[in-house]
Amino acid sequence: SSTISKHWEAELATLKGNNAKLTAALLESTANVKQWKQQLAAYQEEAERLHKRVTELECVSSQANAVHTHKTELNQTIQELESTLKKKEEEIEGLKQEIENARELQAQRDSLTQKLQEVEIRNKDLEGQLSDLEQRLEKSQNEQEAFHNNLKTFLEILDGKIFELAELRDNLTKLLECS
Repeated sequence: SSTISKHWEAELATLKGNNAKLTAALLESTANVKQWKQQLAAYQEEAERLHKRVTELECVSSQANAVHTHKTELNQTIQELESTLKKKEEEIEGLKQEIENARELQAQRDSLTQKLQEVEIRNKDLEGQLSDLEQRLEKSQNEQEAFHNNLKTFLEILDGKIFELAELRDNLTKLLECS
């Protein structure tokens, strides 16, 4: 039971270490998510500004070719921003998955901690039962030893009485023979 207890304590220590690491990763992930949301908002504002600018340039410019080239560049920039946005969203999803995994590990750690406490309680109960049984065994052994000693004493007394009776019989036989 001591080995089991040490095993569970070692596992609990490992889980606590993992929990601390996951908590730190969760905090870092949360900070990154906030930063990416701010970047996303900035990219969206930039995209809207560029769209407005394209529209203004199309209306104002008389040089369709230059506007078309500029529009193509802006569309390319918008596509790049959207691609960056998509990557950031994928990273956010990955971080959400890590957070979920951290929560699952936390639940497992809590479950193992509860099981460890139950095992420790059961261990204490068993130790109490063992102590009680050892006391009862010792008492039984003492009683058996006392009984054995009493029986030995009784047998010694009985042997003495049998010897006395044998002498008495011999004496009576001699008396009968003499008379």
